[in-house]
Amino acid sequence: MSGPLELFASCQPGLEPLLLGELSALEIEGDAQRGGVAFTGDAATVQRCGLWLGTASHLLMRITQFRCRALGELQRKAAELPWRQWLRAHVPIAVKATTRGSRVYHTSAVEERVENAIATALGKAPPKAEPGDEIVAHIHVRFREDVCTVSIDAASTPLHRRGYRLDGRKAPLREDLAHALVLASGWQPGEALLDPFCGSGTIVIEAAAIAQGLPPGRLRAPALQHLALFDSRGWEKTFKERRPAIASLLAGGDRDAGAIEASKANAERAGVAAAITLHEGAVTTHPWLQAAGAPERGVLVTNPPFGVRVSDAAKLVPLYQTLGHRAARLGAAWRVAVLANDVRLCRRTGLVLTTAFTSKHGGLQVAAMVGSTALAERAGR
Repeated sequence: MSGPLELFASCQPGLEPLLLGELSALEIEGDAQRGGVAFTGDAATVQRCGLWLGTASHLLMRITQFRCRALGELQRKAAELPWRQWLRAHVPIAVKATTRGSRVYHTSAVEERVENAIATALGKAPPKAEPGDEIVAHIHVRFREDVCTVSIDAASTPLHRRGYRLDGRKAPLREDLAHALVLASGWQPGEALLDPFCGSGTIVIEAAAIAQGLPPGRLRAPALQHLALFDSRGWEKTFKERRPAIASLLAGGDRDAGAIEASKANAERAGVAAAITLHEGAVTTHPWLQAAGAPERGVLVTNPPFGVRVSDAAKLVPLYQTLGHRAARLGAAWRVAVLANDVRLCRRTGLVLTTAFTSKHGGLQVAAMVGSTALAERAGR
């Protein structure tokens, strides 16, 4: 395929600046837009991004854009595209259409016409994806104001699905949001990190991978493997890339014994179990939150229980107050990052916190609140 590919790394709302920073670290110039970052590159760029981006959810390749006002026109123009350059005939396809403000508005009809066009171009209809298929070529057709944009997902599974979390416990935190929270906290490899409400361990596992120089996509099938653009030799070279490992003290805690077991199993699958210390017990019992028990400097990064997860959100007020007072014991060289659904509840920690980003998680609005371990009353507020 000649010429650079037009690429778009999508992400959860609010994570665009963090995603742009990750691309910059890969020496890729991008344009942050609503819902992600646009950039250009070749197949090698796609594979590097699929391997290293931690805050992205999808990596799309735009293959064409044209004006279109009728279904027949859509099928004709789509059939003229060089689908053989992109698709493998044996890989199932899934066409997903969205429309807004266009004369072509019936999404099911759009999907059917594009499927027919692909069958014409390939000489036969490729298999259609079935529930449970792991290897699928996802084709996205987007109509806006009579302009049709066709894109192909460079990965057969969403990028936030790392492959290590088979046991998520209840209300698991998405891996991309956990990664974003770690980045927004300002934590750097070499510093300590504590999550006293670790659940399935996602936050500490993402931090451990960063500290060890491991790419987020190391356990997934490589980007483009399901497409005709895949270059096995190029992938071997890309996969060998590593960043330096930096020793870091990483700890998680949870009062749920099942959550601790899940964290251990997930960390094992992620290849970072040796880097993480896990403690079973209430937040007040964690060794680092005892008097003079913590490393000298670090960041407390956590996703405490939300009010929607329990019958009465008011019952969580003492928990958040305890978290704040225990965090204050860590000392002035520590910082805090809390993912909150209810900012008012988060304020009950008494800590001086500001909003780093807002996003969505499980249909809920969430905010990453970051700041120091100083209590507001001591900071003169």
